[in-house]
Amino acid sequence: FFDAANQVKRTIYTYGHRNVQGLALRKGNQMWSAEHGPDRDDEVNKLKAGGNYGWNPVPGYDESVPMTDHSLPGRQIDARWSSGSTTIATSGMAWLKGNTWGSWEGRLAVAALAGSELRLLEFSPDGQLISQLSIAEFDGDFGRLRAVQLGPNRNLFVTTSNGGGNDRVLKVKPQA
Repeated sequence: FFDAANQVKRTIYTYGHRNVQGLALRKGNQMWSAEHGPDRDDEVNKLKAGGNYGWNPVPGYDESVPMTDHSLPGRQIDARWSSGSTTIATSGMAWLKGNTWGSWEGRLAVAALAGSELRLLEFSPDGQLISQLSIAEFDGDFGRLRAVQLGPNRNLFVTTSNGGGNDRVLKVKPQA
């Protein structure tokens, strides 16, 4: 894979993902991913080169099995956050940077399609989940949230994905 002699195989950085929707680079060059499936266990993962994240892509796979399936051969890496038995359909995400974000600085902003929310996840430096909250102003008010990008002046831009010509680009300003 990432360290294989074969150039084609070297393009695979990690595997065992179900449906990656977003990537975000944390300070210290840590790459993270958000993924979801049809029914349960949306995930946020801290990526490790060569890591297996436990999704079994065989036809007829039992969706009631958690996304990180430890019954598979080898070692699987557990998610750093999971939605559990329901899906919110995590999608795009971005790390909030700069002290203008106040207590939210360093949190991961994750958009949700089915959940129609913007969730902030706080992780320790080694990647353990500390806390999470949903920004009340986004809870269902704008529909499906798709992409998240930190922009100029540290503003956060969030896109909607509702179709029918009713989509928007939203701007979230840091706390005063």
